[in-house]
Amino acid sequence: MLKKFKILISLLVFFTFGFFFQTTSAKYVIDTTQIVAKIAIARYKPDIELIDIVSSNVAYPTYANHTHRITGHLKIKKKNLEQNNLSVDTLKIAVGDVNHILPVTFHSFSLQYETATEKIYEFSFSNVTSNGALSLLVPEGVLKTKAGLTNDKKTFSTNLMIDNIPPNFVFLETTGQNR
Repeated sequence: MLKKFKILISLLVFFTFGFFFQTTSAKYVIDTTQIVAKIAIARYKPDIELIDIVSSNVAYPTYANHTHRITGHLKIKKKNLEQNNLSVDTLKIAVGDVNHILPVTFHSFSLQYETATEKIYEFSFSNVTSNGALSLLVPEGVLKTKAGLTNDKKTFSTNLMIDNIPPNFVFLETTGQNR
């Protein structure tokens, strides 16, 4: 009986101290998540590129003068644009010296294609009155993202030569004796 009593006391002590110094664990942990804010980190500035540009001069496609219509396409590459001021007022035309902006006659400027990450614009103009290599300029700050990033100033060389100098011929009339 003493042996049974010792076992009973041992069990009683074990369970008593076991409840006081007990570690609880669970098989399942429930974790709830609340979305407080969505943060989009913009790392890249909006970019503009010249896709193509052509002259209506079929005989000499890399040359144009004030009578030819010049047509091209610009692509904006960036999503989350907050401000897009690309227009005939912000697209600048220069011939020769890129710092000398020329007034031209715009015939069209319109959005041709749009996705979430890019926009393609078509433009056409004529009445380029100077002589030299044609360049297109897009000033800084025409495009702005929601993160406040703006585009850099872009200058596009078009590989078109503007030539408004008419050919000059001098004819000398001679008589039959001077031949």
